[in-house]
Amino acid sequence: MRYDDPTVGDIQIAVNRYPTSAPDRIGVLLLNPGGPGGSGVDMVAEGMGQLLDYMVPGFDVIGFDPRGVGASTPVRCLEDLDDQVPVLEDGEDPVGLFVLQQEYAAACLSNSGDLALHVGTNNVARDIDLLRAALGEEQISFLGYSYGSRIGAVYAALFPDRVRAMVLDGPVDPEEHPSAVSPVQGEGFELAWENFASACDGNPACLLAEYGGAEAAFAAANELLRGGDLPAGEDNYSESRVLTRGEFFLGVAMALYSPYTWLDLEEGLLEVLESGEGMRLQFLADLMLGRDEYGIYDDSQAVNWLVSCADDPERPGQEELYAATDAVADMLPHFGDAFRAPSGCSGFPASIDPLHVGVADLGVPAMVIAMEGDPATPMAWARALTDSIGDAVLITSDGEGHGAFLANSFCVTDVVLVYLVDLVVPEDGWSCSEGEQGFG
Repeated sequence: MRYDDPTVGDIQIAVNRYPTSAPDRIGVLLLNPGGPGGSGVDMVAEGMGQLLDYMVPGFDVIGFDPRGVGASTPVRCLEDLDDQVPVLEDGEDPVGLFVLQQEYAAACLSNSGDLALHVGTNNVARDIDLLRAALGEEQISFLGYSYGSRIGAVYAALFPDRVRAMVLDGPVDPEEHPSAVSPVQGEGFELAWENFASACDGNPACLLAEYGGAEAAFAAANELLRGGDLPAGEDNYSESRVLTRGEFFLGVAMALYSPYTWLDLEEGLLEVLESGEGMRLQFLADLMLGRDEYGIYDDSQAVNWLVSCADDPERPGQEELYAATDAVADMLPHFGDAFRAPSGCSGFPASIDPLHVGVADLGVPAMVIAMEGDPATPMAWARALTDSIGDAVLITSDGEGHGAFLANSFCVTDVVLVYLVDLVVPEDGWSCSEGEQGFG
């Protein structure tokens, strides 16, 4: 479990393989879906292995759950996150939030033990290299989405000679940490909302037209949630549920991850305004939080926080962090109250192994992919990650959504396929247009 002292503790890393059906095997392609907290095992088992075998023949597709995640030795913080998504109004006293953060950190350390301190990205990259050796491969190809781009960048920095090819899709700035309090991601969600609202208002069939359009509908729904929680139906775990304002913001944000879910956002806002109920937005919030139909939460939220804090070298005080967060929230007209609530890594010990991203001398440059309309990993982060690797090229699409390759983009597909199979590297700065995207 600890690379500084391998005699201390053991953990299990879950792995699965979708073997290639092609007669000419190229090697292995490792996947990570992001998070932190996403399961590569689930990603492969739920169709990505088969899709990649069809689209990129020649690779055994390998899924793995990073330490702390899913079927690997898990971390645990709080078991029940229902109705526990905080928001903070401008000028509201943050002391209660500070108390909750201390309680959350204590729960993580109590329920996860020493593993909570050792789930950082550097250790995940080291685990990947042990996996490579166990697979009997001299080199790996790697496809990482979102936070997976951070895993790939660290692996490239630590083990550059063991990289055959690397696609980093939805890139995360290596300087982006809880302590950094950057407006970039918040501005990404604001831009995604504006793009959704523009598409809705330009479409006579948009369900929100009768309420004055997307902006008016959002404002009315937000004001309704300010007045109290809304009924959100029943599931197999709870007799009844309610949509809180924090879950409302999460549901809206989740729908903005892809233009394919814009219609879900229309329907969710319409349900709030027409019937005063929040089932659809609650469902979207549950997806973000990792809650299943039986009321059981996966460990993705715990992993997300613990990995982010393990990677972060700084521990500013709560008041200092709140002042910075409050200033950023003032810049976000739709999501400010949601972004004002997080309080960094307060209550968590200092990082013992901060994130290591450095220049990598690769045999074939890494490929970084960014979408102009990506809400979660905005375009502003893409060049920072590309430059930090050094031996990398950046390609872009003008499309919407979080993640491009085999996700929200058609126009990057061919260039990525040729890169992975034939190692043909496009020119740095290559870009393409998705054309007309008619969603919702």
